[in-house]
Amino acid sequence: MNAPIARPTTGLLLMLSALTALTPLATDVYLAAVPVMAEAFGRSLHDIELSISFYLLGFSIGQLLGGPLSDRYGRRRMVLFGLSVFAFGTLMILLSPTLELLWGARVLQALGGGLAVVNTGAIIRDMATGREGAGYMVRVVQVMMIAPLAAPILGMLILKISNWQMIFVFLLLYAAVLIALFRQHLPETSQYRVRGNLFRNYGIVLGERRVWGFIASTCAAYAGLLSFITASPSVYMGYFGISEGAYPFVFGGNVLCMVAMSRVNLKLLKRYNPSQLVSFGQAVQLSMGVLMVLYALLAEHMQLMPLMLMIMAFMGCHGFIVANSTSSTTEFFPQQAGTATALIGALGFASGGLAGAVVSATSDGTPLSMVAMMAGGCLLGITLRFINSRTRPPVSSGD
Repeated sequence: MNAPIARPTTGLLLMLSALTALTPLATDVYLAAVPVMAEAFGRSLHDIELSISFYLLGFSIGQLLGGPLSDRYGRRRMVLFGLSVFAFGTLMILLSPTLELLWGARVLQALGGGLAVVNTGAIIRDMATGREGAGYMVRVVQVMMIAPLAAPILGMLILKISNWQMIFVFLLLYAAVLIALFRQHLPETSQYRVRGNLFRNYGIVLGERRVWGFIASTCAAYAGLLSFITASPSVYMGYFGISEGAYPFVFGGNVLCMVAMSRVNLKLLKRYNPSQLVSFGQAVQLSMGVLMVLYALLAEHMQLMPLMLMIMAFMGCHGFIVANSTSSTTEFFPQQAGTATALIGALGFASGGLAGAVVSATSDGTPLSMVAMMAGGCLLGITLRFINSRTRPPVSSGD
């Protein structure tokens, strides 16, 4: 195996954080505008929330395509191409006269996002391995967490001074700035150029059964995260009756917890291997998931504060699972890092999109369907990882 090239600089890590923030920005910045958009299109809240699931569908497809393409053509080229497609899709959203056309434009926007963002993990894997690589990944996620905290607040502020379309103008400008930065400052990090059948690499990745448990864990974590994100406007503003102005701050509490726990994760990586930290995160999420389901079933009417605290604890462990699972998976594939990152990301977001769509379709106006999906997904992820660990040797800690 070739030695990694020069370690990533702080500036490059910040750029990768901004790139990774593309998806939380694209999904969270307009959450406060969901009621306004529903009124503008004459549709229900759940119809507007479906645009999140459509985004996740396109994002998953973009990742599946982008991973092998980046292994063939290089990380830099795919980042720039993906961001350009994202910008074009955003422009199409602004020109969409119907919700159905907006859904289609969201898929195109997300396709570009997936083509670009999938390179983040691969770039880090190109430049660092083992615990060091996991540490860089956690740092990127930690800075990126500013996006889901700031996005709903930013969307609310834009909505106060303008209309919902200006939210997507902001996304267009954000993509343009990223294109300029990466064009100027991103070196090509891949030392390999995969030839032959691009998608054969998916067979190579899936053939390594030791990573199946990490992939299942990531899928479960995203199912929980995106079930919450999809349902949060109707739960917080519909069921609990909080205002559009208060919603971003209630939502942001979860993000603050995720940021704090990311710092804890970074410190714990000095003492524990990534696989152990995945197990810790799953244990906490399952405990909180079960408590939330019991609360939803037994309480005559749920109160906001107890549910908020349990969701915060659940969401705080998302980074323990996803960042450590991703670094553990890519450790096996120095020549197919882009494909491995694409697969774990695409399956994770596809699982989240499906879970969010199911929650929207089965919602009875209470938080029950949301918390049931969060708990059920976590239990399934733990079960599949346990089964996988019993059939194959555990993954090396990767010093």
